Amino acid sequence: MILQRMKNMRTAVIFIAALSLCASVYASREDIQRERPGKLFSPSKIPLLEDSGRDAWQKPDEILNALGIKKGQTVADIGAGSGYLTVKLSERVGEGGAVFAEDIQQEMLDYMNKRLTEKGIKNVTLVLGAMDDPKLPSNSLDVAILLSTYHEIAQPIDFIKKIKRALKPQGRLAILEFSDESPIGPPIQVRLPEELVIHEAQKAGFTLSQRHTFLMPYQYFLIFSPYP
Repeated sequence: MILQRMKNMRTAVIFIAALSLCASVYASREDIQRERPGKLFSPSKIPLLEDSGRDAWQKPDEILNALGIKKGQTVADIGAGSGYLTVKLSERVGEGGAVFAEDIQQEMLDYMNKRLTEKGIKNVTLVLGAMDDPKLPSNSLDVAILLSTYHEIAQPIDFIKKIKRALKPQGRLAILEFSDESPIGPPIQVRLPEELVIHEAQKAGFTLSQRHTFLMPYQYFLIFSPYP
């Protein structure tokens, strides 16, 4: 009986401690002063984008598998940066497919152009977008991907409305962003709560179709479908 009581007390203490920890984490999140938009990723930091260890946590193949990217599709890498994901998309869609690599920094596109030329990649179209418009062709995309880009957009609802126009009726939008808990990524004040991204996408005419919470250790992964 005494042993049982001790076990019950130990369980209660652990439970209370867990609740206190959760409350503390929640409070600290609420205290964060969010800033929007985040600063653009500088071309001078391209080596960070191309770090040899990135695949281990970014898991690009798993991302493309989850999105069902296949031969012959047309996809967009929005905020493509150095082309880290663009090259992988190019390989996945093949010669019969097409990739739009969009960025608003000409230096990024210049770097990417050199990279694609060296690799002999010919199914990628570079697009110099604007902060308020990705400038993608209407009704052309099977999938649009924003990989660690959404937090840099000043007017996200208007921006993804324009992405919606670029999607085919059955197209999908993928948004991946760093969580508050991630030990790497942009400053905590420019990271966006998952619920906020979902809310804004809904206001832009999308519905959440999939949410991958355990695929990657540092980011959340949301997939949206447009509704009429």
